[in-house]
Amino acid sequence: MLYLLFGTLVGVVLGLNIAYLYQRFVGGKGKVEQKLRAEIRELEKRLRQKDDYIARAIKSIKEEEEERRKGLTK
Repeated sequence: MLYLLFGTLVGVVLGLNIAYLYQRFVGGKGKVEQKLRAEIRELEKRLRQKDDYIARAIKSIKEEEEERRKGLTK
């Protein structure tokens, strides 16, 4: 009976240690992954803004060029 109690106690302690280590090394990857996904979303947003700024700049240059051409023909 004493061996059963001792074995159960050792099993519980080892189980808790294994659970802690699993959470620390494997469970933490969820947080890292979540952080990386947020960073990816931020970078994608910035890339879309950059594309929008480039499109506006091209449109502005074309409009200025057309105005200049109209001014030269008059």
